[in-house]
Amino acid sequence: MRLNHKITLLLLLATTFSYSQKAHIVDEASGKSIVDVFVYHENKEDVAYSDEKGIADISAFPKGLIFFQHPSYHQQSIAFLGSDIDVIMREKIMSFNEVIISANKWEQEEESISQEIMTISKKTIQFQNPQTTADLLAGSGQVFVQKSQLGGGSPKIRGFAANSVLLVVDGVRMNNAIFRSGNLQNIINIDPNALESSEVIFGPGSVIYGSDAMGGVMDFHSIDPKWSTDDIIDISGNALARYSTAANEQTGHIDVSVAQKKFTFFHSSSFTSFDDLRAGSRRSGGYQGEFERNFYAARINGQDQLIQNNDLNVQRFSGYDLFNTISKVKYRISPKTDISYGFYFSTTSDIPRYDNLTETLGPNTDSLAAAEWYYGPQKWQMHNLKVSFYESNALFDQARVTLAYQKFEESRNDRDFGDDRLRTRSEFVDMYSISLDFDKDYSKSNLYYGLDFYHNDVRSEGFRTNIETNAVTPTESRYPDGGSDFTSFALYGSYVYALTDQVTFNSGLRFNTISLKASTTNSQAFSNGVSSLDLQNSALNGSLGLAINLNDNNKISYNISTGFRAPNIDDVGKVFDVGNSIVVPNPNLNPEYSLSNELSFQRKTDRALFKIVAFHSRLFDAIVDGTFTLNGANTATIDGETLEVFSKVNAGDAELYGGSLIITAEIVDNWAVSKTISYTGGKDLTNDEPLRHTTPVFGKASVTHQRKKFRSEFYIEYNGARGRDEIPSAEIDRKPYLYTESGSPAWYTLNLKSSYQINEHFNINAGLENILDQHYRPYSSGISAPGRNFILAVRASL
Repeated sequence: MRLNHKITLLLLLATTFSYSQKAHIVDEASGKSIVDVFVYHENKEDVAYSDEKGIADISAFPKGLIFFQHPSYHQQSIAFLGSDIDVIMREKIMSFNEVIISANKWEQEEESISQEIMTISKKTIQFQNPQTTADLLAGSGQVFVQKSQLGGGSPKIRGFAANSVLLVVDGVRMNNAIFRSGNLQNIINIDPNALESSEVIFGPGSVIYGSDAMGGVMDFHSIDPKWSTDDIIDISGNALARYSTAANEQTGHIDVSVAQKKFTFFHSSSFTSFDDLRAGSRRSGGYQGEFERNFYAARINGQDQLIQNNDLNVQRFSGYDLFNTISKVKYRISPKTDISYGFYFSTTSDIPRYDNLTETLGPNTDSLAAAEWYYGPQKWQMHNLKVSFYESNALFDQARVTLAYQKFEESRNDRDFGDDRLRTRSEFVDMYSISLDFDKDYSKSNLYYGLDFYHNDVRSEGFRTNIETNAVTPTESRYPDGGSDFTSFALYGSYVYALTDQVTFNSGLRFNTISLKASTTNSQAFSNGVSSLDLQNSALNGSLGLAINLNDNNKISYNISTGFRAPNIDDVGKVFDVGNSIVVPNPNLNPEYSLSNELSFQRKTDRALFKIVAFHSRLFDAIVDGTFTLNGANTATIDGETLEVFSKVNAGDAELYGGSLIITAEIVDNWAVSKTISYTGGKDLTNDEPLRHTTPVFGKASVTHQRKKFRSEFYIEYNGARGRDEIPSAEIDRKPYLYTESGSPAWYTLNLKSSYQINEHFNINAGLENILDQHYRPYSSGISAPGRNFILAVRASL
């Protein structure tokens, strides 16, 4: 009997082990495991998902046909006969994201969202291989990016830019109290090599994100390792080396991820060095004879001298260095609670302000206005602490508390040609924030709500250094030298309700209060001798939207929303001179508001996407540059020079309008075509003037081929013309050196990029940008774009 019992036990154990079947799912090209593959049996009752190792437990599945689905891969089906399965899935050339995070700060199905949102995946980032995150957005063909210098990139979204569009990094707003209305370069402090994905909201995002989110929100998610599903420690890493010729760019990157059941760690570091950028040599159309770098300034024997440039296409001086690093740890306190901490640091070398270095003293002279003009190292540091709860109760199903501290340091350094005095103006910002975000799921609806608070402390100083004697003397600071603070507090709520299986109603409301205080010891540029500022503002914002899914393929969306931007310290407390003018503070500046309407139609199949979007925005009390008076006069004498006075003013009403078209299709196996085209127009209705940050027609058209380990894309990038009558007169008057006689000429470039997956661990990426070596500048840019540019990158992973 005992022997029979032992035999029975062994048979039971053997039966148990024989039914512990698993499916291992890998990518056809790289051989790497695929996470979050949806696995289901033909009976539609048995389902599973693959883990971070690409393993799906199918031990409960009966014999029969099993299907494997993932948004980025072609569906696969395999007959299950009761044993382990190895599944190889082929990646789609074009994939469409099904889940959106940025709309309400939590994951939400794309079909229920009524606002246009663009997603850039990690695989797209790796294939596009951008030098900076600004280049990543520009390469999408849907976001226009302006550059005043090589070390920059200022996105324009639906006629808004700089401090009217919002940067968010891992759930924390990056915009601070000195983000200016002029073009910004802070986006380069975000490392594209450390990103898991990026999302761009087009149109107001003020209900969820508050002030500054008038034109849109750029939400960046850094890599976040998934928990291990077993007791084995998962370790992975990547390394990248890249070289490109146009600016002699050299980039090195390394990252490592460690994951256990209760602990994860991620670290990333990148360093990039750029020499002076070489522009295209082929000047055609409106670029003939334009933007040639004939002379540059050099200091020789204690004197500034003009040196003839031996290559008109090398833009001296424009090179800089960039370093980014991120370290993140996460700990699972319990199955329903985890805590994470992230440290982010980025810095640059000095960044030459190229457009100002090319400004001359007149239209028909080579005499330069500045001998030196550069930004000092642009430093950004963030500490990000999050606690997440997944305990379902009457108040929420998910909750997150985010505490963050950010430190910004930047400076502007300029010296007139022939002047021994170098002026340095430095700014320091400490930014503290806390946000509480909640998600409550009901049977047919979701409620997203929360509160956020942030506070900015701003210090500003100015001095001049005699470069011959090293003598230092004080000068006016850019912002009030007595210190400034800027505080915001808000409550928000967003409600998503499924009216039917096909129709989803979106709504939201936010109340925001803003406080700004500043003081100065130098009232020369403050009207009537005022030495302090105290502004108290509030705003109520709302949104309504409908997402109507006509069937599985067609969707119509409508959204109406309001946005606002409260004047920050850059708006009301700044003093700076440009050309023959000076910009001074306006202590009576009010918030600007927008009312936006958006209508879209989308048709999406497994192999194609067609989407057309139209929008119209009306601005009220729009903040723009305008003439101003200082102590009753429209000119002022500063450092012995008479300057015309300007300031930020509420211009009254303005309108913006435009649209976009996206077409993507996999026409046959392994071949796909894609086209994007966008346009934004607008006018200051009070002064009958064009608005500064609108854009000409721009976009991208491409043909992509993918076969197993090889992928290649041939694409055209283009930018329509903008005549001088379509550019604000104040912009042309103050910066004539940025435009040609016709304004901003049209341009296009031909480009080619390819990648080859050598094996599971090595990938090579090569590209040839601007094949025809065209000389061109994106609208309102102060530096010409790269000429013919060869790119070679090698990526290793383990």
